[in-house]
Amino acid sequence: MGTSTPGAAPAAFPGSIREEPPVSFQLGIATWGERAAHPVTGELPDPRERFAQLTELARAADGAGLDVVAVGQGHGAAHINPDPLQLLTALSSHAPRVTLCAAASVLTTADPVRVAEQLRTLDMVSGGRAELVAGQGGTVRDLRLFGVGPLEQEQIFEERLDQLLDLLSPGPTDLAGFHRPEAAGVTLPPPAGGTRETVWAASSGSPRSVLRAAGHGIGVMLNVMEGRWDQLVPYAKAYREALRGFGQTTRGAVGLLLPGLVMSDDDDARSPDALTLAYPHFAAGTRTFGAASADDPAWTPEEFREQCGPEGALLVGGVSDVVMKLRAMRETLELDRVLVRVDVNGLPHDAALRTVELLGREVLPRLR
Repeated sequence: MGTSTPGAAPAAFPGSIREEPPVSFQLGIATWGERAAHPVTGELPDPRERFAQLTELARAADGAGLDVVAVGQGHGAAHINPDPLQLLTALSSHAPRVTLCAAASVLTTADPVRVAEQLRTLDMVSGGRAELVAGQGGTVRDLRLFGVGPLEQEQIFEERLDQLLDLLSPGPTDLAGFHRPEAAGVTLPPPAGGTRETVWAASSGSPRSVLRAAGHGIGVMLNVMEGRWDQLVPYAKAYREALRGFGQTTRGAVGLLLPGLVMSDDDDARSPDALTLAYPHFAAGTRTFGAASADDPAWTPEEFREQCGPEGALLVGGVSDVVMKLRAMRETLELDRVLVRVDVNGLPHDAALRTVELLGREVLPRLR
């Protein structure tokens, strides 16, 4: 196991977790498990109510024919998901078909040995459907909660990603490293046969993060919350080029996570009724990691409409508009997977469920 030197591109990782190309384009849903107050009524859901809602979303995604259910990581009273792998294990019996993905699991604040064990547990319980998107960190508050300073978070993440990938690859793992010197000489056996753990690396759009993913030969999950989605084109291109430059035998994979709300073609995302439903939830909070805070900059109604347009970061609109936008994203970014965050900032649960149903039953068939 080798660690990366800050400021340098990572060395190629020979033991890629996935060697075969994806079968086809995949579409799934994501939730960060926010326990957000309704922006108009101020009503705050009970944590058990939110878990029941996530269970229903996972069940609906599985039944609608979607490919992935992803759960992110969040801490404090504003979230119910401090451990996405544990939460996905609980959801696995309610969604017996889809891939179950922790997206993202923050390695900077986690022990890679424990993460590998939890991933294997989810993989066994779900019958080989576990995946993980490794993240460097969401908020400064969360990093401070675990005693991680901003100056050391990148070095810690790179070391722990190296260790996690070693743990999930054939052969014994030596865990010695800068932040684990006492593990020198201690090795762990390789994982038992029959598992199918697949690791991606999260990226909010930085050259270093996409080079890191390419160096390891793993997929990269891009994330866009505001602005134009085509701002990610250079990063997707750099990832594909870096895969070839590192001599990887895998084609890799590019994914995209973005907020969304899908309506039937009889509705219009820019109509007054749709704006009344969606605007309060998307106006703030989509550009932050988790529930909106009081100091979040809010979009004006005009800015929101622009974000819903063909070039904007929000996947908000009728089925036909959503299909056209996803086609453009898929072709331009060469996407293998899209995850739609369906329950942004207290969005009504019935609207989130409707989005799931339309994504699976009307959007996905028109993309294949």
